[in-house]
Amino acid sequence: MGKPLTHIMPYLQSARKDFFTPFVLKLAFLPLVFSLLFWGVIFYFFGGNWFLDLYSFIRPDLSIKTSWLSWIQSLLDYTIKSTLFVFLAILFLVLTLISNLIICSFLTPFVINFIHKKHYSNLSIQADTSLISSIFSLIFTYLFYALFLILLIPFYFIPFIGTLLILLPNYWLFSKTLISDVGENIFSQKEFKEIKKNHKTPIRNLILSLYGLSLIPFLNFFIPLFSLIALSHLFFHIKGGLDYGNPN
Repeated sequence: MGKPLTHIMPYLQSARKDFFTPFVLKLAFLPLVFSLLFWGVIFYFFGGNWFLDLYSFIRPDLSIKTSWLSWIQSLLDYTIKSTLFVFLAILFLVLTLISNLIICSFLTPFVINFIHKKHYSNLSIQADTSLISSIFSLIFTYLFYALFLILLIPFYFIPFIGTLLILLPNYWLFSKTLISDVGENIFSQKEFKEIKKNHKTPIRNLILSLYGLSLIPFLNFFIPLFSLIALSHLFFHIKGGLDYGNPN
C-alpha cells in the first residue's frame, strides 16, 4: 500500500535524488555563488561596524561604582554581545535566503519542466498565470514582508526573543513565495486555489520541514532550489491523484 500525501519523507527523498543530477546541480550553483559573493563581501567589510554601532546604541551604562556589583554590568554586556552576534548571524541567513528565493523564482519554470519530463510526463501542466501578474504578486509579497519586519523592530533588541521573532516573517515569505512559484507553474489559477484549500496539511507539513532545513548554515544556500523540487513532486502527485505507492 502506498504512502499517503501527508507523509513528507517520500517527497524529500525524491527531491534529494533529483537534486544530485547534473542539470539541477548546475542551477544550484547560481544562487550559491551569487549569495556567497554578494552578502559575504558586505558582511566582511561592514559586519564589524554594524556590530559595534548596534552595541553602542543599545548598551545601557549602569554607572555602577561599587566594585562588587560590577558583575551586573559585565553580565549585561555579555548578554547584549551574545544577542547581537546571534542576531547578525541570523540576519546573514535571512538575507541569503531572500536572495536565493528571488533567484529561484526565475529558475522555477526550468525546475518544473525538468521534474515534469522526468517523472510526470503523462500529466498536463495547465499554468495560466501571466508573467506580469506573477511579478506584481512577487513585489507585493516582498513589500508586505518588509512591513512585517518594520513592525517587529521594537522586539529585535529584546535578548533572544527578538532573534526568534525574526523567524516568523521569514517563514511566511519562504512558504508564500515557494508555494506560489510552484503551484502557479503547474495548475490553473482556479485549480490552485482549490488545491491550497483541500490539501493544507501535506503542503504545510512539507514546507515546515523545508523551512527547518533552510535554517541550517550552508544548507540554506541550496534549500530554496531543493524546496522547488520537493514541492513539485507533491503538487504533481496531488494533480495526478497519486500516492507514493503508484508509479509516476
